[in-house]
Amino acid sequence: MGPEGLPDLGRNIQLDRILLPQGSGKLRMFDFGARDSMKSYQKILAAIALSSMCLGVAVASDGDVVVKKTKKHHVVKSEAKPVCEACEAIKQLKEQVAAQQAQIDQLRNAQLPAAGSVAYEKAAADAQQQAAAAAAAAAEANAKAAAAQSDVAGLKIAVNNATQEAQTAEKKVSELEAPAYIHYKGVKLTPGGFLAAETLWRQHTENADIGSSYSGIPFTDSTQYHLSEWRGTARQSRLSLLAEGQAGPTALTGYYEMDFLGAAPTANENQSSSFQPRIRQLFGKVSMNGWSLTAGQTWSLLTTDRTGTDARSEWLPATIDGQYVVGFTWARLMTVRLAKTFDDNKVTAAFSLENPATLAPKGTAPSGVTILDGGAGTGQLANGAGSTAGTGGNFSANLAPDLIAKVAIDPGYGHYEIKAVGRFFRDRVESGTTGTNYNSLGAGLGAAAILPIVSKKVDFIAEGMFGRGIARYGDSSNVDVTYRPNGSFSPVKNLHALIGLEAQVTPKLSWYVYGGDEYQGRDTYRTTVGFGLPTVSVASCDVANSNSCGALMKNLDQGTTGFWYNFYKGGYGTLRYGMQYSYTHEATWAGATGLAPKANENMAFTSLRYYLP
Repeated sequence: MGPEGLPDLGRNIQLDRILLPQGSGKLRMFDFGARDSMKSYQKILAAIALSSMCLGVAVASDGDVVVKKTKKHHVVKSEAKPVCEACEAIKQLKEQVAAQQAQIDQLRNAQLPAAGSVAYEKAAADAQQQAAAAAAAAAEANAKAAAAQSDVAGLKIAVNNATQEAQTAEKKVSELEAPAYIHYKGVKLTPGGFLAAETLWRQHTENADIGSSYSGIPFTDSTQYHLSEWRGTARQSRLSLLAEGQAGPTALTGYYEMDFLGAAPTANENQSSSFQPRIRQLFGKVSMNGWSLTAGQTWSLLTTDRTGTDARSEWLPATIDGQYVVGFTWARLMTVRLAKTFDDNKVTAAFSLENPATLAPKGTAPSGVTILDGGAGTGQLANGAGSTAGTGGNFSANLAPDLIAKVAIDPGYGHYEIKAVGRFFRDRVESGTTGTNYNSLGAGLGAAAILPIVSKKVDFIAEGMFGRGIARYGDSSNVDVTYRPNGSFSPVKNLHALIGLEAQVTPKLSWYVYGGDEYQGRDTYRTTVGFGLPTVSVASCDVANSNSCGALMKNLDQGTTGFWYNFYKGGYGTLRYGMQYSYTHEATWAGATGLAPKANENMAFTSLRYYLP
């Protein structure tokens, strides 16, 4: 500290107040206010110059400094200090400033060692040593940071591994407690199916169980038209078993599915097997490198799929009615199917050989001949009778399997497919001691699409097929062929189409609505033989209890809607309840008097099902 408590210059200078001349030889104390930190030498010299003005102050003869303070008009005189004390302090201040300035000049004029000198080399060596030390310290810090990061990464991996191991262990425990499948000699066996308690009501009785007879809707001439029917049934209950194995790169699959809707006396393979116990599906499949070969009883390749062309990927209407929906293209039959996927499973091409069946002709047969058509349920036509004799034959005399091809496309939005079928019909016409075998060809082309209008919420479905002799694959199972004048088969024009919406309204509630149509074309020869003859009398179709209506179907339309509600879905299976209503209308070809009888059917169904987990 300097004299009178002043700080040394070169540090922060603090001046609170200074004496300045005030006329009449007096000095006045001037207050600088708050403490200022003066680092600039111009400010210091300015303060010294200001203070040096004290040297010119006139000193009163009595040596006193008078300071007047006015307070309520009173003048108070205080004792003045000698001016020399302030001047001494200012002098010392000037000396200290000069010393500080000398030090600054000395530093400013100091010169670095000359390059190549010992001092220079020493300074450079010291700098390099310091830089090396800093680099080493930085490298050590980086190494520690990297080690820390590695430890953190290792810790994360360890935590992830521990989590995965815990999840795997938990999954194994869960599988042991509630296995999703059964292991048997390296094969996974998965049981499935459901138990059903269902009811049906029809406005006009069809004498049918849960599967309706759309081609058998009674007209007003029938006693059945005047009776309704209600019954309960459990016959649609279903059991299944899926077997899966892996032999190197080859996947092996076997599947069996059955229900209780067999009908022994009239069992046939027209559309699906109705033998007892009733086989719905029973097939084996081999898959490798995008190729698959499936053999056994499956859904026909003409049935629309949800993805690709694999068996068990079919789209099926969600109805309770076991006959599904008018306009739905399907069959379940013996098949041999070869398929190949392309473009990362976005395109699949498939070809199938399928068990044939000729749906028995209806209509007027040529006279004077005996026709052995082997049509299911009709057998041999009597000589010249013009109607079926009904020998009870349940199989047709087939020439070759049905040939079916399909291309399915799954581009990421929806599913699309085009498909085609070729069919081969045969019958024998005998007259006297001679007979002739006749062959006829049928064919059809179809397309289908499933569009996700709202992803995982609402789907739009559309499918259709047209051709000749393809009624076997339509839902109503109507007529494949009729007769020519020589007794040979003539494939009938057929068309069937369906559209629908399926919505997952809530996680528990699903709803559906479908509309479908099937068309049978008129096929006549010189108005004497064929299907839908305009000369046939249909007047009795409107006569109650006559039971003799000979009208033949032209159009069959149906609209149906329903819902399913899951009361429970979890580890113990699924318990669901459903209801369905449908309205079906049949229009016929006009007969001799221009009449075209119509028939209709209202139906309602309920179902309570427990699905195996």
